[in-house]
Amino acid sequence: MDDSEIVDLAFRRDETAVQMMQERYGRLCMTVAKRILPDERDAEECAGDAFLRAWNSIPPERPESLRAYLARIARNLALDRYDYNGAQRRSTALTDAFEELEQSICDTGDGPEVTAERQEFRSFINRFLRAESKDARVYFVRRYWYGQSISEIARECGAGTEKVKSSLFRTRSRLREAMKKEGISI
Repeated sequence: MDDSEIVDLAFRRDETAVQMMQERYGRLCMTVAKRILPDERDAEECAGDAFLRAWNSIPPERPESLRAYLARIARNLALDRYDYNGAQRRSTALTDAFEELEQSICDTGDGPEVTAERQEFRSFINRFLRAESKDARVYFVRRYWYGQSISEIARECGAGTEKVKSSLFRTRSRLREAMKKEGISI
């Protein structure tokens, strides 16, 4: 059964959809949550909650990529749980990745202006990444979205760690320059 069939099941409110999502993407959601949360029980809860959240949002949502949709939900739930727990320290690859991008992150306030800025920034990042090479895109997303360490990226992509590091450095530099050109505050 492919992803579109699973989404169709969810649209028909067939609970088999949740089971199929868990079978197909349970490990992915757990991995995404574990990269953010130090407590495995919290990560398991966020991974499980991701399927419930997807069930409640489909319909009206019809995700183009169920994999990305579930990973985003799991990631957001894990970040919310992390904030809730109020942990003082965390030593994950995601922390290191966020520190690398710290100069390029938009304002985190609330309100319609900030919401519009976030949407504009999201569109900008998507355009920027489409213009990058496939390798640079893959390294960037694996590092700054999924929170993988440089050694994990290198191993899974069959590249050397220095190649990944230098690619990420060059991509961040190009991102900073593109942001300046677009007038996006750094």
